[in-house]
Amino acid sequence: MHINNYINNINTEKLGIAKHAIRIPQRPAIIMNDITISYRELDRTGNILANSLLQLGVIPGSRVSVLMSNCPEIIYIWHACGKILTTPVFINYRFKEDEVAHIINDSKSKILIYDYQFEKIISGIKDKIQNPEMVYVCVKGPAQSDTVEFNNLINTNIDNYPIIENSGYGMASSLIYTSGTTGRPKGVVRNSENRLNIMLLYASITGWDFDDIHIVAGPLCHTAPLSFATCSFLFGNTVVIMPKFEARKFLELIQKHRVSSTFVVPTMLNRICNLPKEILNSYDISSLRLIIVTGEAFPFSLKKKAVECFGDDKIYEMYGGTELSCVTCLRPEDQIKKPGSCGKAAPGVDVMLLDADRNEVQIGETGKIYVKSPFLLGGYYENPEATETNYHNGYFTVGDMARMDEEGYYYMADRDVDMVISGGVNIYPAEIEEVLHNHREIYDASVIGVPDHHWGERLVAYVVLQKNSAIGEQDIIDYVKDKLASHKKPKEVIFIDEIPSSTSGKKLKRVLREQYAMRSTNGTQWPMEAK
Repeated sequence: MHINNYINNINTEKLGIAKHAIRIPQRPAIIMNDITISYRELDRTGNILANSLLQLGVIPGSRVSVLMSNCPEIIYIWHACGKILTTPVFINYRFKEDEVAHIINDSKSKILIYDYQFEKIISGIKDKIQNPEMVYVCVKGPAQSDTVEFNNLINTNIDNYPIIENSGYGMASSLIYTSGTTGRPKGVVRNSENRLNIMLLYASITGWDFDDIHIVAGPLCHTAPLSFATCSFLFGNTVVIMPKFEARKFLELIQKHRVSSTFVVPTMLNRICNLPKEILNSYDISSLRLIIVTGEAFPFSLKKKAVECFGDDKIYEMYGGTELSCVTCLRPEDQIKKPGSCGKAAPGVDVMLLDADRNEVQIGETGKIYVKSPFLLGGYYENPEATETNYHNGYFTVGDMARMDEEGYYYMADRDVDMVISGGVNIYPAEIEEVLHNHREIYDASVIGVPDHHWGERLVAYVVLQKNSAIGEQDIIDYVKDKLASHKKPKEVIFIDEIPSSTSGKKLKRVLREQYAMRSTNGTQWPMEAK
């Protein structure tokens, strides 16, 4: 079904938190640990906070930076900002001081709301903040003399405040900074109408229902977990929030709350599927009907395990990104039928694959992905050069590479920045990683290219072994050589405890390249500890 047809079939009178506060006031909106918050309470608190933010000097179009791990307060802030047309800027809580300061300054935020656990970071950046009138708001802890306590903003008499009508179904605009996997984070701008269209796209693809119960397993400071939570609130769902992801706890919460939908990255699925069978089989997860998987490459070997664990009618794999939103979707019936594919173009999305000269490639050939859709970013915040560089004739790219088969299914190759050129031959690490993930004694793997005086670049595989595995470097090299052309085998294998990743689960190849450069310089020997 085309997205416009789906929108026409939706009863928009039922969309949005303010509507739910009247229609289903007692329905739980948020469940986290032993806390349950109804839709009436969520809307009431959001309204109080919206008025408090106005009193602090926020106006429509202002930015409010938020540095917090998962908690209900994040949703209060998001809802309040939607009421007064203010833009929340969610900051990755694993960022270091300089990165946090960069985002606050770059976004020109008027207010910074932060969790007390990050007090040390905030104290360390105050002299770097360019806005001399910055208002600091502390959540869940004693406030400093120059800081406002969050509880004082929400624990006031609602009778003193006017009820603010939600515009655009209460959908806040957003300024989300990229994870910085390939460089310094850039702000991605989306207005409220754009975000509403994205939510309806997800609903169109997956058949999102007004009675779904959704579990948030990833950090809400990231695009995908926040987007799917937002979609849930738009439809009046109950949202179960995990403070942090734990595989066994995830299954426990699905059973306890009869969860029907979730979003996970492949790294999370890997942890779930590697639980002992007796643990997996001890939970009743029959209520789960929808598992959305995106964020990084989804190895076919893991996909088969996931289908075995959860069934063949639940998994939707999506390819997209902070800038692109959803580009392709592989539906449940195609998960095993189309190995290695990330699906067909989503409704309303047009995809081109171009070569280095920006000519369209032939079917079956690899090219850079360019996308045109109503779900694209509004641009990089105050960075027209970066925005213009990534556009071509109305199509946008983030540098990912793919090929398309004769049936219109897409197959990811890699990012152009991750492509390795060895001896003049283009090699896509994702292909080698897929082979490594198929090895029963390998828990995780990532492949990078490093400088080589003879070949230009050579392949290095970082490998995390399964617990009690005894295979060595040559075993792995021979295994890859057995499966792929000889020039695609790694020249070196480095065993490590864990592949570095962002809070969203994306593997940080940039960090691996930096670590390899340091290792080459000082001759450090890396320890091995199997998972």
